[in-house]
Amino acid sequence: MTPEYNSMANSLVMWLACAPGVLIVLYQSWLFFRRSIKDAPRVGLTDKQVKAAIRSATVTSVGPCFVMLTAMLSLMLYVGAPLAWLRVDFIGSVSYELQGANFTADGMGIELGSSAMNADFLATAAIVMSAGCIGWVIFAALFSDKMDKVNSVMAGGNAALVPVLGTGALIGVYSSMTLDKIYPMKNQVVAVFSSALVMAFITKYNKKANKQWLKEWGLTICMVFGMICATVTEGMGFLPA
Repeated sequence: MTPEYNSMANSLVMWLACAPGVLIVLYQSWLFFRRSIKDAPRVGLTDKQVKAAIRSATVTSVGPCFVMLTAMLSLMLYVGAPLAWLRVDFIGSVSYELQGANFTADGMGIELGSSAMNADFLATAAIVMSAGCIGWVIFAALFSDKMDKVNSVMAGGNAALVPVLGTGALIGVYSSMTLDKIYPMKNQVVAVFSSALVMAFITKYNKKANKQWLKEWGLTICMVFGMICATVTEGMGFLPA
């Protein structure tokens, strides 16, 4: 990245252009939070349960946010801090945004991170990263309020199957995020399996101990432990990075 490109990608104009989108996300978050607090008594939740849920959600988000922030540094090198800030706030997947930037560079016949990156690349990358997620954004906008009916149809009218389908979907999501890290076998596989082993141990232990802090911090502990193991094995040269 040239100094000229870096100055343009991190200019005041870019910050002002990206700020409205981030403010919209913050406003939506506040609306969801306010509506949840308001509707909690209606569904039978006590104030104590609401406070516990807020605390648990806040603590559980620390690990993913930490990982996201560290990974976002690499995205900032290619598209600047303002656009990286905007895109990760909207999608939350640094790997997707990096793929979008890489596809843009490949399509323009340049190398990502090279001195060939210019204003054309920045504008095109912004369009590619935004347009690539339009499908699921439109789906969420049109069908979010109809998911109860979709769940009922998929469960064949059997309410007991709805949580089973939800659990299966969650397993599928996390599997899709980890299986591509296992093959071809690189250092990332250490992070996957070490995190899985720690999570299995925590889950088994906490069935008897029933520690609330472990429920809240378990995900963060596993993610940090996986990163440490992968870093150590990479430094020892066991597997390629």
